[in-house]
Amino acid sequence: MTACESCGEPVANAGTRYCSNACRQRAYRRRNRSVAAESGVVETVPMQPVPELPHPLDCFVGREDELGAVTRLLRHGRLITLLGPAGAGKSRLAAELAGRVRRRFAGGVRLVDLGELNQPDLVGQAIVAATGAGEQPGTPLLDTLTAQLRDKELLLVLDNCEHLVEPCGQLVVALLRRCGGLRVLTTSREILHLPGEMIFPIGELPVADATRLFVERARAVAPGFAVTEADDDEVELICARLDCMPLAVELAARLVRLLPLSDIIAGLDDRFAMLSSTTKVIDARHRDLLGAIEWSYELLEPAEQALFRRLSVLPGGFGIDLAAAVGGAQTASTVPLMSTLESKSVIAPIAERHGRFRQLESIQYYARGKLDEAGERAETTERLVGWLANLAAPLLTTFATSGVVLDRLTAELPNLLAGVDFLREGTDERQLLLVSALVRCRQRLGIAGDSRARLADTLWTPDSSPAYRAFALEQASWLAAWHHDNQAALNFAQQAVTLGPRHGGTALLGRALQALAFARQVSGDYHAAQQSFTDCLRHVRALDEPMSVALCLNNLAWAQILDNNLEGAQGSLAEASPIYQRHAEPARRAALLHTSGVLALLRDDSAAAAGHFTSALRLLEQGSSVIRPYAVEGLAVSALRGGDLDRGLRLVGLAEAIRTGGGDPWWRDFVARAVAGAVDKLPNRRATALRTQGKAAPVEEGLRYAMGGEWHTGRDACVDAPLTGRQLGVATLLVDGLTNRQIAGRLRISERTVETHLDQIRTKLDLQSRAQVAVWAAKHVVTR
Repeated sequence: MTACESCGEPVANAGTRYCSNACRQRAYRRRNRSVAAESGVVETVPMQPVPELPHPLDCFVGREDELGAVTRLLRHGRLITLLGPAGAGKSRLAAELAGRVRRRFAGGVRLVDLGELNQPDLVGQAIVAATGAGEQPGTPLLDTLTAQLRDKELLLVLDNCEHLVEPCGQLVVALLRRCGGLRVLTTSREILHLPGEMIFPIGELPVADATRLFVERARAVAPGFAVTEADDDEVELICARLDCMPLAVELAARLVRLLPLSDIIAGLDDRFAMLSSTTKVIDARHRDLLGAIEWSYELLEPAEQALFRRLSVLPGGFGIDLAAAVGGAQTASTVPLMSTLESKSVIAPIAERHGRFRQLESIQYYARGKLDEAGERAETTERLVGWLANLAAPLLTTFATSGVVLDRLTAELPNLLAGVDFLREGTDERQLLLVSALVRCRQRLGIAGDSRARLADTLWTPDSSPAYRAFALEQASWLAAWHHDNQAALNFAQQAVTLGPRHGGTALLGRALQALAFARQVSGDYHAAQQSFTDCLRHVRALDEPMSVALCLNNLAWAQILDNNLEGAQGSLAEASPIYQRHAEPARRAALLHTSGVLALLRDDSAAAAGHFTSALRLLEQGSSVIRPYAVEGLAVSALRGGDLDRGLRLVGLAEAIRTGGGDPWWRDFVARAVAGAVDKLPNRRATALRTQGKAAPVEEGLRYAMGGEWHTGRDACVDAPLTGRQLGVATLLVDGLTNRQIAGRLRISERTVETHLDQIRTKLDLQSRAQVAVWAAKHVVTR
């Protein structure tokens, strides 16, 4: 086997002189230089000593994926910009990358720190010094650099370009056009906007890497520092509060020598005072968190600074329309400002929400201080309140409150809370509207929080709009019923109905009647509930909203079922069904199918009932819904009535595992009676084991079983096992060799919860390792 004439590596094919195109090109350039030397042509630029790459003073933590990705980009791209906000670790990443790839470039790697330069003409001089090209009197620097770099395969790293974007850009483009072997890696808080520029964003560290960085830097100043299981959550919280940004995390880690973790967390409310460095050899921009962010702010134009400040009232992020609203400008003029702020890394796109941005917490903290300095906080927050009030206004004029408007308000939930807090101390009637919208959004997400207290405070607002007040009373009624305060639910709903003639809103009155019907229903007065739903339906028919009519019909059908008016329920469902088919999304169609299934059960048609419940589950295969456990329980009751006790009890266990709330009291009692009848026919230990199997089953497998799939008997739980259902589920998954992360994914719990279950299993069974637990699970699995 012959060797490459350029690098000496083996060449696979006989007769081939070079192992790659790169070696062929390298040899070509060498021949050209040799010919030039033999003809008497010599370089006129004297070589200067080339500075070595700086050696790191601490270990590099994390960013391995980023290092690999940028290395791959350098194989194809000639200009890469590491773009990120203050303190993201761009310089450290660039230095680490330079050290790792230096052998790939025959001409070497040169690093130029532009951070301390403040004049455009110094950029070229700094590059000349770094590359070893001596300046020649009367010769332009560009020509000098071109003569030095033209025939070299070299990586030039320009660090901290954001304050010298224009001179850096001009020089980089000129050099890249003249020097074919040159590649340039820049770090900047601002995009350079150059032809061929490839942007590689550098943002926050993953939480695991951020906590590892914290621990590494903490041990550097306090060698005895150790993280216990209790400390782990506090370290994660510190990192999360600091946006997992390396500079801030490192500064916080240095404090462990002086402060316990709990005090560091408390001090983050005044982070700029606390997170400063006593290290004197680093530049001011990286000495403390305040200096790092202030440097970015000073590079903004006045209009950019104004919008940057005003965005700080939006803790939940923002799109262009909301940014324009709080900025006090038109959308058209806000778009270029937003683009500039994003390109200068002072706002960041939210990856999972296209078109939406946010300020990192530390940057927002700084911007809020600037907003207060400018005396603009009240005016800016007032603009937010006005925008939110306009967004929420349609909730007063439509019967269904779960459409596009509520989707948008739910997306703005943190901003909505900020607006509500701004109004809390005053008597502005808009707080009735916004607090009611907040409660509705939270209720939709299954969150109560302090909603009752907020509504109670808001209802005392004097001289308020009857429509705003009716909306607030309606939400107060729903919330009281949710907390099982049935009498309060009735009182609030009756007050909301009484306000109907004053506000004149048909949709709002219909919703008040619906709240009253529900309050009567949960109080057990099914006949009165049926009458209120009938009144509600009469008003809603006048709205020309077919889907609202269908919703009322389904609610009425349920009340008729509870009142044992099965013929009435059949008529309501028959009218509602075609409307649902034409207009309803899957979750709502599933709700109607559940009502139909219950009616079939009450008519002793278990087969038809099972068909309705199965169809409901199939509609919900691509998403979750509060209807899912109800449908599973419906199938359980159908199976129990059909004599399949094993299937019925397993499904009862599955429903218990996936339910997130208490459920409808009447339905809960209905299912309990069916289960009690089945348990009486089986040994108690057997019935308990079957329910445990359902609880322990992975949710996807359990749902497939509910919809007619086979039961995987290898996963049956041991009747005599001293473990809970969830612990049995964890133990049996160990038999398959799954990792903690895979088990967590299957059971939809956290890795830490899996670890806790394994510790408890080992303690209960007196076993030492997960392998022993797996052996135990394999041995004690029962097949029934």
